Amino acid sequence: MCLVVAAACGSSKPAPEGGGAVKPITGDLPDSCTSADDCELVQACCGCNAGGTQIAIRKDAVAGFEAARPERCGGNMCAQMISNHPSCSAEAVCGQNGRCEVAPHMQQGEPVTPPAP
Repeated sequence: MCLVVAAACGSSKPAPEGGGAVKPITGDLPDSCTSADDCELVQACCGCNAGGTQIAIRKDAVAGFEAARPERCGGNMCAQMISNHPSCSAEAVCGQNGRCEVAPHMQQGEPVTPPAP
């Protein structure tokens, strides 16, 4: 017998129609940078300990990004499982285009492609 368990992420709102699909992060992310020190990884709506992913944004925007989580992610359902998405074992870097990016830890391998917004 299998049992699937899910928990709401930061909201008591009901799950959206369509089986609780996660809404993409939309809008312009604060991700301009000049060095990797400008960037930090943050959890998308569902973090790596809840079946989710991480994205890279400017360090000075993390507090605002986190404060907007209830509005941005309200109603999303997150799985109670550890994610194996490559962003969960990555680091934030400043890419060639001057944008914070998620990259494999210690720049090993190909850049991590975040989920489509």
